[in-house]
Amino acid sequence: MNNPYQDERLAGLLWRAARASTRYYQAQLAELDLTTRQAAAILALVESPGVTLGALADSLRADQATASAVVDRLLAAELVKRDTDPVDRRRAQLYPTDKALRIAEDVDGARRRTESMIEEALGQSTARKLKKVLSALSEQLEREAPATHWRPGPDLDHPPRRRGRRRFLETNA
Repeated sequence: MNNPYQDERLAGLLWRAARASTRYYQAQLAELDLTTRQAAAILALVESPGVTLGALADSLRADQATASAVVDRLLAAELVKRDTDPVDRRRAQLYPTDKALRIAEDVDGARRRTESMIEEALGQSTARKLKKVLSALSEQLEREAPATHWRPGPDLDHPPRRRGRRRFLETNA
């Protein structure tokens, strides 16, 4: 059986590096009682207050059910408030609370510390080069790799209801 922690293939090395940096970031977020997804949602709402759940889901690269669960937890923690859209009363707009604005500064600090840890491990020059390479790789793979969740396309506004996710992706890929 292959041990992913000893995998020296490129994908295995990328996975190990991502996992190690994520653990470092998660440890800092744990002190704020946040998950990485909750932290990302807070930062997205601070950057774009008043977004809809669908727009938040897109920015998190998540489906609406996942984003809804994150928002529910943030609402319970009084980090998000939900207001009715004045133009379309069927829609809700999401806003960070003052508490979330304060926490966002700590989340941003955790991100900066994680970046600094990586830069220190690699050196600034190598870190800059790696960032360019990983950015290009991510863009290319996102264009070529199959979708892991539904994203709106030119011919579909909404995913169909009552059909399994796997079947939907297989028939609409």
